[in-house]
Amino acid sequence: MDQNERRPENKVTIDRDAQINVVVNRSGEDDNAIDLGRVFHNMKVKRRVFAWVLVLCLVLGICAPLLLYQFNKPMLTVSSVVTLKYEVPMVDVDDDLIPLADYTGSDEPVIVWQPVEDLTAPDGSELDLNAIASSYVLQQALNALDLSQSITLSALRRNISIEKVLSEKSRQAQELTSKMAEDKSSEAYEQLQAMELEYDNRFVVRLSNGFRDEDSKVKVEITDAELNALLDRILSAYNDYLVETYANMKLPNNLVAEIKTDELDLLESLDIFRTASDELYNYCDSQRDSVKAYRSSRDGRNLENWMTAVRTNREVSIDNLYSYVYTNSIVKNPSEMLTTYENRQRENERSKQEVNDKIEADVKTKTENYKKPTVIVSMQESGSIKSTQKTPDSFNELILRLAKNYGKIVELEITADDLSSKIASLKKLSGSSISQENVDKASSELENAKVAFNSLYDGILEHMEEVTESAFYRIYASHTVPQGKLDNYLVANLKKMLIGAAVGIVVACGLWFLAALAPEFRRNRKDDEDEKKPDRKGIADGKEAAEA
Repeated sequence: MDQNERRPENKVTIDRDAQINVVVNRSGEDDNAIDLGRVFHNMKVKRRVFAWVLVLCLVLGICAPLLLYQFNKPMLTVSSVVTLKYEVPMVDVDDDLIPLADYTGSDEPVIVWQPVEDLTAPDGSELDLNAIASSYVLQQALNALDLSQSITLSALRRNISIEKVLSEKSRQAQELTSKMAEDKSSEAYEQLQAMELEYDNRFVVRLSNGFRDEDSKVKVEITDAELNALLDRILSAYNDYLVETYANMKLPNNLVAEIKTDELDLLESLDIFRTASDELYNYCDSQRDSVKAYRSSRDGRNLENWMTAVRTNREVSIDNLYSYVYTNSIVKNPSEMLTTYENRQRENERSKQEVNDKIEADVKTKTENYKKPTVIVSMQESGSIKSTQKTPDSFNELILRLAKNYGKIVELEITADDLSSKIASLKKLSGSSISQENVDKASSELENAKVAFNSLYDGILEHMEEVTESAFYRIYASHTVPQGKLDNYLVANLKKMLIGAAVGIVVACGLWFLAALAPEFRRNRKDDEDEKKPDRKGIADGKEAAEA
């Protein structure tokens, strides 16, 4: 007995070669067997207790996600759809409208105003959406709000996200090409990589709650109402930024107001009059149709009425006076005017020579390089190769440049004839006396024309200021009411609650089975201990026999 190793009673030791056999309702005795019949019987006995354990585990599995949700509640994110509502300048090139920024021709483009259909800026360039998160826009938005928490511009900028909206055509093309790429088509993959996406004239702006600086681990959270108001103010400030940046309503300088009639001769003053009148009329004519149609609340006039007034003033006051002065050779100082016109004539001849040199160079290029200004272009379509004739773009640009230069030559020729006529008229006046009465009369008419033109200029200036302050003109980008709402905590955690309930049921059933299995291990351990106990009676009989 002293040589036997004593083992801890609270441990079940299994020899290396020992086995545990699982049997069901076995009648024989097997020390290493677990009777599943007794296990299920034990489970049946403990079913009332573990029914409550099951309920407890089920409740814990359902409540655990709700408790975690309360301690780690997600931040609200609000979103708003911004729609661009202005007109953009387009250029008509071969009956095809292209943005002004993409126009590369050399001649003066014909501007056509069209409602914006993509993310084009009001000046025809690409719209920079990053300006929404610029310091200027964000500071303007924060200045108009009184928030419960202080937010820095950097923290606010990190919580803003912008999502562009693909046009229907680009979206369908991208989906089709993506499906072809999934079929391992190398050609489709190359098309997908080179595809130039087109976007709609709207985009989505999102603002998330929970503002934190880079050097801080604490998030600053504002109320849901403040978050909605903040996004609304940011988009309103962005609209104001667009108006201030692209609303070019500045009138040309009033050259007539700067005319010094006592220093300039009559014809010189009238030349300035005609130039100022043309610039003012062209400025009004270059405005969009919506701006021209705006009717003032003060006098009921629109820009087209003012254009009619400018044209009438030009014909009645300026052109008639110019014709009267020119026909009657009314000049204050003929010698000075003669010198001025001779200088202008020499400058005109120099300009005409430069344009003629350009025309000769272009004609030479056309003769040497474009004897047959067409090329054959082959393209594959529906499995077949088709060929077509096409004029090179460089040849088209050359023809446009020639047409523009020929137009300049015509204008310079008209100016040369006018200067020659004036010079000849002034030479006839040399040595002759000029009627002072005619000079005074023309000067008086000139002053009246100056007053009338200044009145027109001031009226158009007030009208354009009213246009720029009107509601219809100041809406470059309209946005919907910011929307965003967190789901109910039960709905938000429904999936986690179901998973927790399933885990609770599994844990409860596992504990139930282990509790019913434990008596089997205890029974086997008790049998092992009984076998290893020494036979006290046998030892005593042995001693008595030895003594006898």
